[in-house]
Amino acid sequence: MTGASGFAGGNIAAWFLQRGYRIIAPCRVRPADDRIEFHQISRIDRYTFWEDMLRGVDAVVHLAGRAHQMREKPDSYHLYFETNFEGSVNLALQAAKQGVKRFIFVSSIKAMISDACEMALTENTPCNPLEPYGQSKLKAEIELKKISEETGMELVILRPPLIYGPGVKGNFESLVRLVKNFGILPLGGLTNRRSLLAIDNLASAIETAMLSATTPGKTYLLSDGEEISTTELVTRIAAVFNPACRIISLPRWLWLLSSRIPLLSVKIARLEGSLPVDSSRFASETNWQPTINMEQQLKKMLSE
Repeated sequence: MTGASGFAGGNIAAWFLQRGYRIIAPCRVRPADDRIEFHQISRIDRYTFWEDMLRGVDAVVHLAGRAHQMREKPDSYHLYFETNFEGSVNLALQAAKQGVKRFIFVSSIKAMISDACEMALTENTPCNPLEPYGQSKLKAEIELKKISEETGMELVILRPPLIYGPGVKGNFESLVRLVKNFGILPLGGLTNRRSLLAIDNLASAIETAMLSATTPGKTYLLSDGEEISTTELVTRIAAVFNPACRIISLPRWLWLLSSRIPLLSVKIARLEGSLPVDSSRFASETNWQPTINMEQQLKKMLSE
């Protein structure tokens, strides 16, 4: 399992360890759990040597990669492709050479779309990523399929939306911090629709993808199975982290005015934008169901 020292990988590794799996984890820094067999690597690119770690391995779960960075400068765009594309291809080639049976590539919904979308995304939605992060993920998906066809190593591609759970960073962490620090938040009245994925549900989906006879050769979208607005999301966060926090609504004209201010426009777009994801194909083909709901996952965040 790559990425076991990060937010997603750390939680997923713990989930698998509880179920008796042996995990070999190549990382830059040692994972917190001593039960993980740690191998230190300095980077993931076309030059990384994996073969010693892959001997006797049945499945690879490839979680690591260069994450999406806000306000990224163009002169660093190439790093996405060096890590997410070249690094993934190199790992897959060496895995196939060592006889790995199945390769689980955790891609991203950003491989399909960079902006908000009103229509629910499905596996049949054409991919049109406009940012280097999503482009690098999609390019890796395409090449990994070729490797799978040429070598016989089974491949499953998973595209999660925004993931949340203990240790989450980014926009979700910012919302939690706002709820904790303020008694009133003007985030009421928003009617957008977004799909999210609890980290425990991602772990369960990865195990299903790894064991199911129906998943090889497939690309699946994942989610918790519901669509909620930003207002509903903040309300649920407040119910767990700060029940005294009040969510109030601002006049629509004020939202429109704020969206025209350069420093606020991007943040407003994120709060108001929709990105629903239809994960029914994965559920129907594998009989997978979410193992945890949002309230339960938020409470785990509160306790850790």
